[in-house]
Amino acid sequence: MTEEVRNGRREKLVELGEMIRARRENLGLSIEEVQEQTKIRSKYLRAIEAGDDRIPPGQAYFRVFLKSYAEFLGLDGLEFSRAYREIVENNNRYRPPAPVVQDIPKATQARPRRRPRRRRGMGAVAKTLLALVLLAGVIFGITKLYGFYFARTQEPGGNTDPENGTVVEQPEPGSGEEVPEEPVTEVIVRREDPSDELTVFTINQTPFTVILKTFPEEGTRCWIQVQSDGEIVAEETMGPDQAIEVAAENEVRVRAGAPWVLALTLNGQDLGVGGPYGPVKDLIFRYGEEL
Repeated sequence: MTEEVRNGRREKLVELGEMIRARRENLGLSIEEVQEQTKIRSKYLRAIEAGDDRIPPGQAYFRVFLKSYAEFLGLDGLEFSRAYREIVENNNRYRPPAPVVQDIPKATQARPRRRPRRRRGMGAVAKTLLALVLLAGVIFGITKLYGFYFARTQEPGGNTDPENGTVVEQPEPGSGEEVPEEPVTEVIVRREDPSDELTVFTINQTPFTVILKTFPEEGTRCWIQVQSDGEIVAEETMGPDQAIEVAAENEVRVRAGAPWVLALTLNGQDLGVGGPYGPVKDLIFRYGEEL
């Protein structure tokens, strides 16, 4: 890594840290108060505000702490996590997270744009071709409409398939043959945190699928035990960028040794990180008929 790249990476990390520090000071919070609420040690909080990700235990934990710290301050934790990843990967498309409140800029008078110089010689031909295409479309539409109308007048009480001209009989109203429309159920997920060691997710769909995925950073490790409807289906130590998919009818229970390195998905819904840095945590996913 060249000196120029290192300096650019350092400047971007400092920029992220300055946004975090400015937000904390605007809220009138001290480092000690944040530590008490988030359970993140003060030395990690100060490292985040200084843009220093060299502090142990490594980049994977720094990214998790950054996301949790930003969310605690009311910022978009996912945006800060995304920005940090782009910095680490030396992504030239890096863009800093948007501030919480953006001032609306005053309208300014737009500068007059120069009209492009028109090419001569093909204008009349292009217009003629466009008119012919539109005319052909109108004739085709009238022909299809006439054929559809003629078939319906020949077979009263029926509907005609415009593709092949066949008549499709429809059931009489009230005959009991109406085909009910299949209801569309919106995915609803409710989260509850009874304690720091337990989080419960309730979903209104069954069966449902839970996906547990670890962060790709080197050195990421998380011991888990997974139960599906009362039966243990997995018990292992997950490494970097590893995923486990579990399906159940009623309940999935997960005990995670390092929940802060797990990304959770429930029936396609992104639930974020399994939890902040801290103790072993139980994650429960269950079907709730009342939702």
